[in-house]
Amino acid sequence: MDTQLDTLVHTPTKSLPGNSYTDPNIFNIERRFLFRSLPVLAIPACYFDKKRNYTVVDIAHESVIVAKNKEDEYQAMANTCRHRGKRLLDKKNINSNERINLKSIVCPYHAWKYNLNGELVIARGDESSLLKGLCLKKLTVEEAGGLTFYHGKSRQIPQLKELNRVLGNFQLQNGKLNATKTYTVNANWKLWTENFLECWHCAPNHPELCEVKGFINQFEEGREDLYIHDDLNWRKQSELQGWTPPEEVDFLSEGGLFYFNVAMPLGKDKETATQSGKQIGPSLGNLNGMKGGAIFGCFGPFLFYVAYVDYIVLFTIRPKTVDETEVEVFWVTHKDYNGTKDELTWLWDTTLQQDIVLVEETQKGVQSLYYTPGPFQADEYRTQAFTGWWKQWYQQNKS
Repeated sequence: MDTQLDTLVHTPTKSLPGNSYTDPNIFNIERRFLFRSLPVLAIPACYFDKKRNYTVVDIAHESVIVAKNKEDEYQAMANTCRHRGKRLLDKKNINSNERINLKSIVCPYHAWKYNLNGELVIARGDESSLLKGLCLKKLTVEEAGGLTFYHGKSRQIPQLKELNRVLGNFQLQNGKLNATKTYTVNANWKLWTENFLECWHCAPNHPELCEVKGFINQFEEGREDLYIHDDLNWRKQSELQGWTPPEEVDFLSEGGLFYFNVAMPLGKDKETATQSGKQIGPSLGNLNGMKGGAIFGCFGPFLFYVAYVDYIVLFTIRPKTVDETEVEVFWVTHKDYNGTKDELTWLWDTTLQQDIVLVEETQKGVQSLYYTPGPFQADEYRTQAFTGWWKQWYQQNKS
């Protein structure tokens, strides 16, 4: 085990205290000092297939517009008019085939007008000539691994380059955003992150996931030998087809962020994660060697991803309040995908509905006066590492 991971894992031996998930004051500290510094996935880059397209992202009472200007450059701006603070744009239906040719941003309140660089170009009023130096508050935009992020830091985040290494060959920027769904979870965002960082709960709670991913029951039944056999065969076949899984990183924490990625075989002769087990679209990036396997990763704590030969699922965590979280999920395929949306979304829509029940019931539990932190088990080592990461951050920022 990595020395750094070992340190993080053994710092907290138990789960977080209840107020970590229920105290509005703690959530406000996170909102002010953590959320603004973290990279947030706005949307896969393929969504910006035309200039002047845009999306709106809402996290913890903050709303951000991410758009492409007429020079085909990314811009991220606070969705707040510089006059009276009115929200400028509503979040649009991403599933619609409509691509709005956004030429400018006009405030619905008093018709102040901004260009797509966020500059004020029309300010109605007696002192309008003095106001034209105003512009919308800007954030930094970066593209990595075919994904578009924004964050509140003035410099680029070097760790994002890790996504180029892991996801770059999938050529997601040339793919198609085929489906998206947003799930409302009545629970603190950390409980959702903790849940997604471990699969110890998968065997008792996710029968469909276990059927698609045979390795879950192999480990549950103590048959690591079968997993090793499947893994060696999958990697051998992958290399014969010209693809080698990226080097794995298991929970590396640096620069206030953490990330990991692991590659694994699906087993049971499954080609991909569908009900039939058969590939339902062209291989992303022509990576035919991915067939029969998956890459699971996280760029923490707001983005998880699972990549298969024919599609990738992106899970973006968007905290709303101390006890409400939205999970926005994107399914990206090859542009010539020929399956249905139901086939594409079946597995993870089913699994997420099951996870919502688990996490919401856990939120109720941590609110109880009888709740006390419980001991971590061996298979929860990433969750354990995350709580160590969060506790370290909170100790440095709570005062």
